Amino acid sequence: MNADSVELAGQVARAAHNLRDHAQSSALTGKREFPTPCADFDVHRLSEHLLGVLVTGARAAAKEPPAADAPTALTEAPWVVFPPLVDKLAAAWSEPGAWEGETPFAGSVRPAPVAGMITIMELTVHGWDLATATGQSFTADDDVIATAAAVAGQIAESARADGAFGPEVEAAPDATPLERLLALTGRKAA
Repeated sequence: MNADSVELAGQVARAAHNLRDHAQSSALTGKREFPTPCADFDVHRLSEHLLGVLVTGARAAAKEPPAADAPTALTEAPWVVFPPLVDKLAAAWSEPGAWEGETPFAGSVRPAPVAGMITIMELTVHGWDLATATGQSFTADDDVIATAAAVAGQIAESARADGAFGPEVEAAPDATPLERLLALTGRKAA
């Protein structure tokens, strides 16, 4: 994958806006306890995980470690909380230095491009989880899916060992790139 920082920043923004679009009141109201394809999460817990993705991703772009007082629980609905965080995340990764060097991310120090690409993957895969759990259709741009799949392939072994990915699911021969990404992360698209 040969995307430059401007292209990757655009992918972060589009993945984040896609999540925001799937986290609207009309889609989530009354579905807090619905199960999701991510076995560890119902819709509410998945939304709290995504809160962490948005906050941690923005801090990683700014080369800041996770804040001790960073929110981990939703005190308001996702459709209220997510929009300003989506904007902050997109703005943070659009800064030229965001993609340079290393940054604190997910309990270690990683190359900034890897942290940004993992953020794209998290937003895409969990955006699909949220959409699927709440009966919404889900699409993502081809380049966003390609970036998410590239980084998922790089981290798959360690992510499975840590329990972040389930066992890989065999994708159908005619699977779309999104379906292949989901299979790699242990999900079966219906």
